[in-house]
Amino acid sequence: MTDSTPGSDRPPQRVHVDQVGYLPNAPKHAIAAVEADRFVVRDTDEDGIALSGTLSDPIDDPDAGETVRRADFSDLTARGEYRVAVGRGTDADGELAETAGESVPFRVSADVYEGTLVDAVRLYSLKRSDTAIDDPVTGLDIDAGHTQDAEARLYFGDEFRDEGGVLDVSGGWYDAGDYGKYVPPGAVTVGQMLLAYERYPDAFRAGQCDVPTGLSSADREAGLPDLLVEAKFELEWLERMQRPDGAVYHKVAGEAWPDLDTPPTADTRDRFVFGLSTFGTAQYAASMAMAARVYADFDAEFAERALSNARDAHDYLEANPDPSFRFDEGQGGGSGPYRKETDAEERFWAASELLKTTGEPRYADYLESELGDLFDAPVRAPVWDDTLSLGQWAYLTSDAADPARREGLESTFLDYADALVAEIEADGYRDALDTEDYHWASTKLALSKGGLLLLANEVSPDERYVAGALDQLHYALGRTPTGYSYVTGQGTYPTQNPHDRLIEGTGTYIPGMVVSGANRNGDDEQLAEYIERTDAPPAKCYVDATASFSANEWAIDYTAPAFLILGHATTMID
Repeated sequence: MTDSTPGSDRPPQRVHVDQVGYLPNAPKHAIAAVEADRFVVRDTDEDGIALSGTLSDPIDDPDAGETVRRADFSDLTARGEYRVAVGRGTDADGELAETAGESVPFRVSADVYEGTLVDAVRLYSLKRSDTAIDDPVTGLDIDAGHTQDAEARLYFGDEFRDEGGVLDVSGGWYDAGDYGKYVPPGAVTVGQMLLAYERYPDAFRAGQCDVPTGLSSADREAGLPDLLVEAKFELEWLERMQRPDGAVYHKVAGEAWPDLDTPPTADTRDRFVFGLSTFGTAQYAASMAMAARVYADFDAEFAERALSNARDAHDYLEANPDPSFRFDEGQGGGSGPYRKETDAEERFWAASELLKTTGEPRYADYLESELGDLFDAPVRAPVWDDTLSLGQWAYLTSDAADPARREGLESTFLDYADALVAEIEADGYRDALDTEDYHWASTKLALSKGGLLLLANEVSPDERYVAGALDQLHYALGRTPTGYSYVTGQGTYPTQNPHDRLIEGTGTYIPGMVVSGANRNGDDEQLAEYIERTDAPPAKCYVDATASFSANEWAIDYTAPAFLILGHATTMID
């Protein structure tokens, strides 16, 4: 891919919409960042006005540095392709007397997000390590990379292996724009995939994603939904990272970063297994406990193995009650740290998932005796270093939950949802991000918050919760102050230059990547230069530049929270 001067070629539209589209019977808003009082929705096929109306009163949005007005065209339910134009006044034919701006085209259809869902799932197939890929859809054609992971070496010695001992840690996905493979984001990603499947199984089907031939053929022939095929591929890698005593190593990577334009097959340096953590072990236990439920009807042997893995990991945690994160000098030279010194939130998630899967009192007793205060902790968006809300949800939906604890958690989710919806409705762009949320991976955070609204909707159905969740999808897909869609391949102005070695090394553009998005902290040189030069407000601190890793990198856990919202959106009944 190629970079332009950061910020020099930004989308020109000042009327912002979800660039993919809207569901027929869901709320629909366009955001006008121009002076105007009227809007019309034009049918691009018939070149006529489908709907018109008055814009909202002005809304000050300091994070965007704008005063905006909303066009509410929720009454438009007919399938088709449209644009929203805004301006002043109307003539006798209902046309705008003066046009001030127009949106890109978008669709209204019940299946409008199906393509986005497909791209998001198959992205993980294309990001497989140690796997030859020949994909006619994207043109990605590569031999298996990092085959040396089958003989990776332990970076340190422990009671099971000497330093330099060989481990087979082949498989799994490349984590992000690098070629490292990390347990915490892997487990969190799988957990969110499995949660989406449990909530919306009809959204995920076998053969849905036109995956390249030859990948997990036995699972596909057995009728496993494509989403679960990919989650299982990562789960099998996670298994290889578990020690005989139940603990889980931290990551697999090289000692130095490969150049950005290095394809997987050219990165032939030695690979090492680094670190070990209790928080990663807990996340592993949680994802394996979930797998034991989800795969029981598809692959009983794998489900039983997953439950055994989860039990072993939890046994290790019980035997080692103090949080620990092993770090050896040199282990961060060619990979991300994913470091956390505490683990209570992850232990809560692990025990709750095991309770939900098994119903065994030992896990409820552990939660009460060791982590009881976390029942009363506020809900917060799940991210790789804080999975408490996933544990709270697992407990709330467990048949073995204490009724009083369940009632308390229900109130906690609803309190969170009510407060968040109020913030969304007050925000000019209807995104869920506070000023301080415009940091590294802000797009992921918006989607994660939206997913929690859908969980709250399961507790007590509320159209505002669903609308607020869909608003976060609209944000990710281009209803942004920058005019970019932060998901590759989606909409008219998607990110074109993600920070990603597979893309740069092969010259292949891959759709479905949720990139970091607006980051007011400017954590890389290109983004920092842009912010200094333009004095951009928080929601516009973004450049579509390959070198901007803090705004334009993708990671497996960035796309993960989209599955819950996409699962809901693709199964909504019109």
